[in-house]
Amino acid sequence: MNQERRISRARYTFYIVIICCSVVICYLGFVRGMRFFAVPSDSMEPTLYRGDYLLTLNAGEYQRGEIVVMRDPVVDGGNLVKRIIGVGGDTVAIQAGALFINGKYASEPYIKEPMVYEVFPPVMVPEGRVFVLGDNRNDSEDSSYWANAKGNPDIPAELRADPTASVADIIGRVRYIYLPWSRRGPVPAFPLSAMLVEP
Repeated sequence: MNQERRISRARYTFYIVIICCSVVICYLGFVRGMRFFAVPSDSMEPTLYRGDYLLTLNAGEYQRGEIVVMRDPVVDGGNLVKRIIGVGGDTVAIQAGALFINGKYASEPYIKEPMVYEVFPPVMVPEGRVFVLGDNRNDSEDSSYWANAKGNPDIPAELRADPTASVADIIGRVRYIYLPWSRRGPVPAFPLSAMLVEP
């Protein structure tokens, strides 16, 4: 009798665990839009490396400093992973190789190396759009690349004129690296808004 009770209790516990896991998975998949991606390039080094496997979740609102996966505005069906630098209403500029947001210097300890493009004219980010850059600034197809692609027929004219991306094209915020095992762990956002100082 006691053995039957133990078996029954174990079976009950197993079912509860299965139900709870199913609820969590359904919430993450259907409500939060959980998706899985592989990093396709070196453009986010040293934060993310080519071949890292990522988990993303939708966010109600996206902030400066967050890393997101978004639809590629140049390659149909392609995806990009970039860091949000400016949101609607921001003015983004580069002077002497340094990033400025709304006229304030932005400290960026996460970038791979200093930017080789010394000057980037100010870009006003429209509402509902974001200005994105790779952490490997000198090897990244991002907002700065699109704006500087004058005469490049591969870059749509409207993207050269407005080198920002629509928030609607963001698939999700990068939350976690799940492979390779040696790099498993959460991917935190950088508090870029808190790192702005007067020049």
